[in-house]
Amino acid sequence: MKLRDTLSRQLQPVTADDSGVVSVYSCGPTVYDYPHLGNWYAFLRWDLLIRTLRADGFKPVWVMNITDVGHLVSDGDEGEDKLAKKARSERKTAYEVADFYTSYFLEALKRLNFTAPDHLPKASQHIEQQISLIEELEKKGFTYLIDDGVYYDTAKLADYGKLAKLDKEGVQAGARVEFNPQKRNATDFALWKLTPANQVRDMEWDSPWGKGFPGWHLECSAMCRHYLGQPINIHAGGIDHIPVHHTNELAQSEAAYDRPLAKIWLHSDFITVNGEKMSKSLNNFYTLEDIEAKGYDLRVLRLAVFSVRYRSLADFNWDMMEAADRRLSRLQALSARRYQLQGAGEADVLASRLQTTLEEVGRELADDLNSPKALEKLDEVAQGLAAEKMPDAVKPHLEAFIREVDEIFGLKLSELADLRPEQRELLDKRAAAREVGDFNLGDRLREELSAGGIKVLDTDYGQIWRPS
Repeated sequence: MKLRDTLSRQLQPVTADDSGVVSVYSCGPTVYDYPHLGNWYAFLRWDLLIRTLRADGFKPVWVMNITDVGHLVSDGDEGEDKLAKKARSERKTAYEVADFYTSYFLEALKRLNFTAPDHLPKASQHIEQQISLIEELEKKGFTYLIDDGVYYDTAKLADYGKLAKLDKEGVQAGARVEFNPQKRNATDFALWKLTPANQVRDMEWDSPWGKGFPGWHLECSAMCRHYLGQPINIHAGGIDHIPVHHTNELAQSEAAYDRPLAKIWLHSDFITVNGEKMSKSLNNFYTLEDIEAKGYDLRVLRLAVFSVRYRSLADFNWDMMEAADRRLSRLQALSARRYQLQGAGEADVLASRLQTTLEEVGRELADDLNSPKALEKLDEVAQGLAAEKMPDAVKPHLEAFIREVDEIFGLKLSELADLRPEQRELLDKRAAAREVGDFNLGDRLREELSAGGIKVLDTDYGQIWRPS
């Protein structure tokens, strides 16, 4: 399996330790609001990464952080903490806001059928580890103290900015990095923000430098090392993290411990709406609730996400959701064939076709998570077998195929149930009506089945049903 590493700009082989473990850290939510689809696209892509690693024989250990303190309105070090700002607007404490949106996020992971991360650490519960990291940097001369906190001196790291290919000399204070006149360099960033003397914050802790809270970038370095060690195998996040968050995370981790932070850096590209990045600031975003309000199963969203490769720009629109909905219907129709086999017959050819498809899917995903190509392979077999006669002997092969597709794409196709007795009775009545030429009754029964969510297809060897 190979993935495109952002640092080297090349495909790199995925490696594991001697027991097959692959350590994966992915940036999770800042829990001050509901995640929008731009967030979910990245999270779902890393879910696919974990599932693909497992299918490829690896043993992934996945850490996804929860940012509940330290993420300022600016991605630099100016402005208000997002949690504190939300708490003030909702007349709650920052802890109450964090707890509410964390609970929502964890429930949403279940709704979307995520693989459960091995660890979901909160920044606020790992202050000790973050202070220890600052102390390590302080010992090595990478820090300095100014009025509002402890800062990392980027001039002390020769290759600072290598992830984003930043030109340090050319970086000017601006849109992404706010300027503080006490900072030595425009790219310097806060490790610990001090609470002003006239303020009391919900989230603040004592430290060797005074009462305050950790910088946003610090939490990922500290928690990544705490749970996975250093270097890890794969670090994943959004492409917008490259120039600031991941650049700073890499800098502080590698300066503190004199070794690479990650062997592979993986980044999910932007999601746009009408050509603009989907974001809360532009108010052009959609949520999971918007998807459901349109009548879509959340599995359709999974397929829509996977229809675009993780490192390609995706423009969200309802046409792509319609295409994903049709794709889900085709796969459900194939799953339904488990309940409608046609007696004796040879299964070798069909079994071979199913196995070959799984191998092709695996090869596409092992090629830098080429999910669009992998889904095309599923389409080919689903469409090719849609009306093909299937003998009883193919059942174990088809069931194994459906289980494997579920393991990789998280679609719950195996959970599709057989017809209820009353539906089976309607289907049998329709077959009998058509047998005696009563096509009007057959059409009425078809419409009744359709109203109950069952679509019927007539073939040379009888009726085939599928969920509608």
